[in-house]
Amino acid sequence: MIALSAAQLLEVWERGSAKSLTERALALLESACPDLECQTVARFSIGRRDALVLSVRECTFGSRVAAIANCPDCDEQLELTFGVEDIRASILADEPIEPGTLAVGEYELRFRLPDSLDLLAIGAGNDAQSARDILIERCLLSARRREDEIPVARVPEEVLARMEEEMSKLDEQANVQLSLDCPSCERNWSAAFDILTFFWAELNAWAQRVLFEVHTLASRYGWREADILEMSAARRNIYLNMVGA
Repeated sequence: MIALSAAQLLEVWERGSAKSLTERALALLESACPDLECQTVARFSIGRRDALVLSVRECTFGSRVAAIANCPDCDEQLELTFGVEDIRASILADEPIEPGTLAVGEYELRFRLPDSLDLLAIGAGNDAQSARDILIERCLLSARRREDEIPVARVPEEVLARMEEEMSKLDEQANVQLSLDCPSCERNWSAAFDILTFFWAELNAWAQRVLFEVHTLASRYGWREADILEMSAARRNIYLNMVGA
């Protein structure tokens, strides 16, 4: 993994702006992990992929995370600050995880973990139930009742729910939950934290700010964008302060 320059980050941001969240993840990792084939990354489990995204975020914006959440009861706004290590899964496989098996009563399932290609197959036009059905259809490799192989439509809902629970356990980084406490109403709850959504929002805000800085300095000094982006953030700020003086 390499630390992306300002120019590289802007290129990834521009390329991903009109893409889906999954495509943005692949674009980020294609640039930050040039030693990995794009199709290889696309076949990583979602948790393994998100672990890489988390590391790219750490290289880009540091190890501290600042976020905001609203209490579901009183709507109090909470400011959250935590470290990357606080949300990094304790166990991350370096190699692809072998298909899992699950026995529930007289049913035996064999499944694999969802990957980015599965998410791309869902697309943007499906509701939550349709998306779930597509994922199960793609990830359930085989299902047997006693000795007979059966189609997914004949697998009871409670068995499929157990399979989803097992997937979540095997791919811990794909389901990061934050434990939150409201200081106003004392409500306790868990909230999902999606590193990809969060990182892209940070990247979008950063890109807008940097492009404004480029515009300001280029307008004042006539410098090229590439030359401005090669400057450190600290050096750009000094020039910006002089322009505003």
